[in-house]
Amino acid sequence: MSHGTTTLHRGRKAAAATLIAAAAIALTAYQDTEADAAGAPSTATGGTATGKYAFAPDRTAGDRCTTDHLKAGWGTDGGGRPDMHSDNQQTVGVWLKNTGSGDCTLAGFPGVELVGNSGPGDTFDLRRGAQQPVTVHLKPGEHTSFTFKVLPSLTGSEKRIEPGRVNITPPNEKKHLTLRWPFGGAVLDQRGATHPGSWVSPIGVG
Repeated sequence: MSHGTTTLHRGRKAAAATLIAAAAIALTAYQDTEADAAGAPSTATGGTATGKYAFAPDRTAGDRCTTDHLKAGWGTDGGGRPDMHSDNQQTVGVWLKNTGSGDCTLAGFPGVELVGNSGPGDTFDLRRGAQQPVTVHLKPGEHTSFTFKVLPSLTGSEKRIEPGRVNITPPNEKKHLTLRWPFGGAVLDQRGATHPGSWVSPIGVG
């Protein structure tokens, strides 16, 4: 929490009683400012969401959810299992659960890196989609989810990646969570595409 610097403008010398009273008022005002800052509701662009996608007015939502206090898994409340034998764009769902002892918030896009089976350098970092992020509020034990899109590759002549695992980096974090890729198949490698068919959505959106 940051604090502004309070500058006391003093006038001409006054009686001792007046100075003591002024100092008491200034101290009270500073303490009130501290309490207001600590209890002020947080504001997020795009709205506020809670676990299980329920939306609510903005409010104080605790600290940011960190990688150390999150658990990840495949799927969403609406499904999210891709058919890697289809030639259509597929949706993959990932849930994130708050395993900490206190409330926390997630806001923005997660990092999604597909890691292939061909050795070092066989990776594909998905770009961000165009959706507007929201803030997701999670109580201990609650979960939320996000999705990402992939274009399956069905022919060996295409530039593609066969995922073995996926690294998930929560927003504003440097450490990632790793999930084994259980769906098989291959993803069309579009790292150089202007408008790739594989991209990631914000947490709690869609």
